Amino acid sequence: MTESDVKALPVKDTRYVKSTGQGLYVEIHPNGSKYWVWQYLFPPSKKGKRESIHIGTYCNDSGVVMPLKRAREEKNRLDVLRKQGSNPKLEKSKEKEEVTGIGSMTFEEIAWEWFGDYSTKKRPTTAADVKLKLKNQIIPKFGKYPIKQISRQECIKFLQSNVSRGKPEQGRKLLGVMRQVFNYAIDIYSLYSSSDENPARSSENTRTGHVSKPRPSLTDWKDIPPFLVALSENNCGGEFQVNISVKLAALVFLRASSLVSMKWTDVDWNGKMLTTPAEFMKGKREHLTPLSSAALELLRRLEAINGDEEWVFYSPRGKQYSHITPVTPNHHITHLGYQGKMCLHGFRAMAMTHGREQLGYSQEIISLQLAHMNKDKIIAAYDRSSFMKERTKFMNSWSDLLLENGLEV
Repeated sequence: MTESDVKALPVKDTRYVKSTGQGLYVEIHPNGSKYWVWQYLFPPSKKGKRESIHIGTYCNDSGVVMPLKRAREEKNRLDVLRKQGSNPKLEKSKEKEEVTGIGSMTFEEIAWEWFGDYSTKKRPTTAADVKLKLKNQIIPKFGKYPIKQISRQECIKFLQSNVSRGKPEQGRKLLGVMRQVFNYAIDIYSLYSSSDENPARSSENTRTGHVSKPRPSLTDWKDIPPFLVALSENNCGGEFQVNISVKLAALVFLRASSLVSMKWTDVDWNGKMLTTPAEFMKGKREHLTPLSSAALELLRRLEAINGDEEWVFYSPRGKQYSHITPVTPNHHITHLGYQGKMCLHGFRAMAMTHGREQLGYSQEIISLQLAHMNKDKIIAAYDRSSFMKERTKFMNSWSDLLLENGLEV
């Protein structure tokens, strides 16, 4: 494998590795970062245990860090130590701590190393949001500083700068991302003796006083028919598939990220069922949604224009996504004249409220369909296998209710 071959390795939805020969692999992450991994036997014999070690970063948002030639040289250097009886993993750790020193590593270096692991464990939309926070706000402020020189006072000042410009919740979230980066440095590189010394740790002084407000929803039934009529008439002239995305959300009440990331392979036409993969669910569990006749009809209309694409809501203009963004349906609701009154997430509260008041279904059945995580592990275990008959009946009744009150597909 050549340098050009490594550079050309495509980014996929999941992390994967590609061999460059002699036990050296390049690990490609969904966020575009690539890392060098060496797999070896230690002790160096047939009875040795197989181990692996990250020996460097090929590239991240800052560009190429360690080209293939340097990675091979580093692997060969460590291999000499292995043959002399030293475990490369331990030697590498000592070098970072004693020779390179955590004190000389910048916040940016540690942050992207942390994010490479973090992004594989979170939903793509969550990882993308954190990446933007790092890239646009945190790293421009702290990126070039040696991580050990960033003080508690500087972290508090950064938080307060967001509070003073009217963004307290944003400041709290940014500090939370920084806290995770520092925790990573503490756990991996022994930055401090304990997490109590984390410069971005939460305390009485980091509380912004922000009180979260429930997302807007039409919980008064008399407001729903006019909204459904406005949606059906598309009186703001929104794009065809964006209008359908909001109609479908009204019928299936998935979260925005789960809705717009639907693939055609997730739709079981014969079984009338939509499967949302665990990676796109807040609870990290695969979720089943029975599809009513109205929902299936909306999907057929989209199939006529996007059926040859991977994504149900495919968008050729997407930069971050190959489908419409999670905020696009909310913009459509705003343009319909419902800013501050309704949002896509509001369909979930609407289903819970009126599924009980108008249709008489139990909270338990609706909660299961909403994919709420049940604290009772025994009940939670039946999320997929049980109550599907009742959930299907509820989804069909809900669809009929909306169609009877102004929704047109």
